[in-house]
Amino acid sequence: MDFGGDLKVLEPSIIFQMINIAKLTGRLKLITADNVATLYFETGELTYAAIDTGNKRVGEILIEKGLITEDQLEQALYESRRLDVDKRTGDVLIENGDIDQNVLVSVIHQQIKAVVYLVLEWSEGQFIFFSDAKTENEDILLDVKLDHLLLEGLKRLDEARKI
Repeated sequence: MDFGGDLKVLEPSIIFQMINIAKLTGRLKLITADNVATLYFETGELTYAAIDTGNKRVGEILIEKGLITEDQLEQALYESRRLDVDKRTGDVLIENGDIDQNVLVSVIHQQIKAVVYLVLEWSEGQFIFFSDAKTENEDILLDVKLDHLLLEGLKRLDEARKI
């Protein structure tokens, strides 16, 4: 651990800004009583994020957007697990011609952004930053400036509070 603390003292948006300004590379873990989010940064920019609960899976998003059917997802899930070959469902959907690479990239970017929007709401818990940690086995990374992402997330949070 390089640094850490309490989310009551430093809220997620401030932590993200510190990482961005210092151009840090590493893994940030945000931990609450019932959830854990892991975010990866490369020279201060967010590249990937995942959360234990509260975020939709790629297949769910594709179905909601009407890009695939439940049958296509079931087939891809089956194929991704058969013969002990641990293929990603998105890769199988591409191989089957159900979606193209651009669609998968767009959905994964949406998924990463959703994690950021969720954790911006967190005000209790702990955070830990590990420098020089990089994503493993992730080939689709976010390419949006962190400050733009934070502004959008904080705007959404503010609008939700008004409702």
